[in-house]
Amino acid sequence: MKNSDTLLDKPKASTPAKWRAVGAIIAILIITVLEFPAPIGFETRPQTNVSLLWLLFFLIIVITEIAAIPLIFRRPSLGRKFGISAGILNILQVIADQTHLMQPEVAPLGYSVLEGMVVIASLVLIYFSLKIQEGRNG
Repeated sequence: MKNSDTLLDKPKASTPAKWRAVGAIIAILIITVLEFPAPIGFETRPQTNVSLLWLLFFLIIVITEIAAIPLIFRRPSLGRKFGISAGILNILQVIADQTHLMQPEVAPLGYSVLEGMVVIASLVLIYFSLKIQEGRNG
């Protein structure tokens, strides 16, 4: 780091694909909070019908997303894999919910719209994760 460089200059040196992938992860995490049951989010279906398998699946997704953020910058090749995995897992969870594998009740409209936003953000995450290349600007 040169004497004229500051900590504020460091993010500019990172690749745009990395920052966009992180932005997609943050968007997914915000939408995830909005999908929580009331009073926090829009979910109105009873949570007693959800099996522990789907809770474990949800936790794996959240852990993968959170772990991907630092890995994208510190170990881009591994962060890329975590980003792609998180995007795919999110899409699989939406498919499972919309096909009533997670809950027998129909999802409310607001919740379904949020899930559609998760799918779009997940596709963005997958796209920019594929653009991350170790040692090159992408």
